[in-house]
Amino acid sequence: MASLATRPPGGARGTAPLGSLLLLLLSPGWGQPWPDQAGETGQEAALPDPVLANASSFASLPPGLLLGFSCAEVSGLSTERVRELALAVGRKNVTLRVDQLRCLARGLSAHRVPEDLDAFPPDLLLFLDPAGLSGPQACARFFSRVSAASVDLLPRAAPERQRLLAAALACRGVRGSRVSAADVRALGGLACDLPGRFVADSPAALLPRLAGCPGPLDQDQQEAARAALQGGGPPYGSPSTWTVSTLDTLQGLLPVLGPDTIRSIPKGVMTSWLQRTYGSPSWQRLELTLVLPRFRRDAENMTCPPGREARVVDENLVLYQDWELEACVDGALLAAQMDRVNANPFTYQQLDIFKRKLDKVYPHGYPESLVQRLGCFFLRMSPQDVRKWNVTSLRTVHALLRVSRGRRVDAQVAALIARYVSGGGQLHRDTLDALAGFRPAYLCSFSPEQLGAVPPSILWAVEPQDLDTCSPRQLGVLYPKARLAFRNVSGAVYLLKIQSFLGGASTEDLRVLSQRNVSMDVATFRKLPKEAVVGLTVLEVQRLLGPHVGGLTAEQRRSPVWDWILRQRQDDLDAMGLGLQGGVPNGYLVLDLGGRRRQAEADGPEPRSLPGALSGGRRLLGPGPVLSATLTLPLALGRH
Repeated sequence: MASLATRPPGGARGTAPLGSLLLLLLSPGWGQPWPDQAGETGQEAALPDPVLANASSFASLPPGLLLGFSCAEVSGLSTERVRELALAVGRKNVTLRVDQLRCLARGLSAHRVPEDLDAFPPDLLLFLDPAGLSGPQACARFFSRVSAASVDLLPRAAPERQRLLAAALACRGVRGSRVSAADVRALGGLACDLPGRFVADSPAALLPRLAGCPGPLDQDQQEAARAALQGGGPPYGSPSTWTVSTLDTLQGLLPVLGPDTIRSIPKGVMTSWLQRTYGSPSWQRLELTLVLPRFRRDAENMTCPPGREARVVDENLVLYQDWELEACVDGALLAAQMDRVNANPFTYQQLDIFKRKLDKVYPHGYPESLVQRLGCFFLRMSPQDVRKWNVTSLRTVHALLRVSRGRRVDAQVAALIARYVSGGGQLHRDTLDALAGFRPAYLCSFSPEQLGAVPPSILWAVEPQDLDTCSPRQLGVLYPKARLAFRNVSGAVYLLKIQSFLGGASTEDLRVLSQRNVSMDVATFRKLPKEAVVGLTVLEVQRLLGPHVGGLTAEQRRSPVWDWILRQRQDDLDAMGLGLQGGVPNGYLVLDLGGRRRQAEADGPEPRSLPGALSGGRRLLGPGPVLSATLTLPLALGRH
C-alpha cells in the first residue's frame, strides 16, 4: 500500500506542546515489500508464443500458460470461448494483467453482462459495464463481487472506476451524499473514492473505511476528514478523550490531523503510543517519527557512540535510532551489502537515510554493479536518480522490473528503459511482455523500429503526457497500432483514447475520423500534423470538429489552422459564417515557385477590382508569394 501523503508544517510557534511539533509520517508497513505471490507460484512465466490457438479446453491449461495469452488471441475467439477462458482463469486463481482483464471483459460483454458472475475472477468485473445489468438483484450481486476486487488496478481518474462508483451508488439507492455503514461495506474499495461531501455528511460510516484506504486521500477528502475529527463527533469522539487504542484505529487518518487536534490529545496517551509504536520491531508497525526543524542537520553532525559503528548490515540496525544510522553507517558498506539491506525489515525512514548516504558516495549516479543489486531499494529512487545511471545490461532491466511490478513506479521504469535504450540496448519479446504491467510512459524512448514490436494492447494504458516527447516518426508508427487497439470503440470514448496518437495521423486518417462523429475540440485539432490538416476540405473540418468548429476563429492566425485556411477557397470559408479570412479568391491560380500546383480554381464570379484581386486576404511574404500573385494577373485580366 502506498503511504498517505502529508505536508510538513510551516514551523513551530513559540514553545508549543510536544504534540504541535509532530509531523506524522504514516506508512502502513515496513519498507521491505513481500514478494508477489504470482512470482512465487510461477504465474509470471508467460510464454511468448500463442497459447490459446491449439487448446481444446482452457480448463486443462496450467496457470502459467493461462497467464501468457495476448489480447490479439482473445479477439479471435467467440463469446462462448472467451467465457470459457474467463471461467478457467477464475477457477485457477490466475492473476492477469490489466490489458488482459480489459480485453477479456470486451469479449464477454459484447451484448450484455454475463449472468454467472460468481465464477469469474473479481478483478475482471472492474472492466465490465454495469449498465447492462437487469434488475436490483443482479446489480447487488454484481457489486458484491466487485467489493472483493483489487479496485486499485484502476487509477482513481480512470473512467471505468468512476463509472463503477456512480453505478454502485445508484444500485444502493444513494441519492444525496449520505451513506450508511452497510453502503460503505457494499462499496468496498470504491468507498475510498467518495468525495469530501460524503465524508462531511456521513463521518461515522465513512471515516473508519478511509482510515484503511491505500491513499493518498485527495485534498477535498482530507479537509472534510480533518474537520470531522476535530469536531469530535462519532465514531471517535473528542480528541481529548482519545486513547492509545483510538490512535491505533485511526491509522491512515493520522496525517490529516491539524495542529489543534494534535494538541487536544492527552499528552500521556500520545507519549505512550509513540513509545510503543516507534519501538515495536514488527513489520506491521506504523512508521512514525518526531521531526524537528534541525533534526537532519543535527543528526549528520553527531558522532557515533563507541561500539555502535556498523561493520555489517543486519537486523541490529533496525533498532538504531535515526541519528545513530546517520552517524554510524557508512555508504560504502551499504553499497557492498545491498543484498542485506533488502533482507532486513528497515522502515521507509531508515531506507531514506541509507539512500542519502549512497547518494553521497555516488553523487553522479550509481554504478551498474550496484544498480543490478538494488532489488526493492529501487522503489526509493526517483526518475531523476535513474536518469544518472548507465544501464547497459538487459539483466539489470529485468531485475528491476521484477521488483517494480504493481508498485506504482511507472515514471522510474520509464526512466530506466530510456537509459537502457539510449545506450543502444535491444529490447526482446520477454522484455516487452514484462513491461505490459506498467503504464507505457517509456514509449517515446523507443526507436520507430522498436515501436513496431510493441503490441497494440499496451496502448490502452497510455496517458496524454506519455507521448509528449514522441517525434512525428514515432507517432507515425503508434497511430496505426492505436487505431487497431481501439477499433471496437466508438464516439467520444474513441476520440478520448485516440487523440494522444493523432500526431501520427495522415490526411486520409483524418478524413476517416471525420465520418465517425467524434466532435474533436480545437485544442486537439491544434495538435494535429500540419501536413495532414492542410489537405482537408472545409466540409471535412466541419465534420471533424462538430459543435466545436466555432473555435477556429480564435486560432485562425496560428498553425495549423492558418496553413489550412491558406489552402481553402475563400467562398467556402465564408460559407462557414465564422469570419475566417485568408483563403484563395475565386478565379485565381496559385502556384509554388517549385512548379508544384498548390490550388487552382477557374470558376466563379469575376473579381470586382484589381487591388482586391491581388490582396485576397493573403499576406505576400518574400519573392515566392509575390511571383505567385503576379502569375495570377494575366488570368484575371483575360476574363474581362
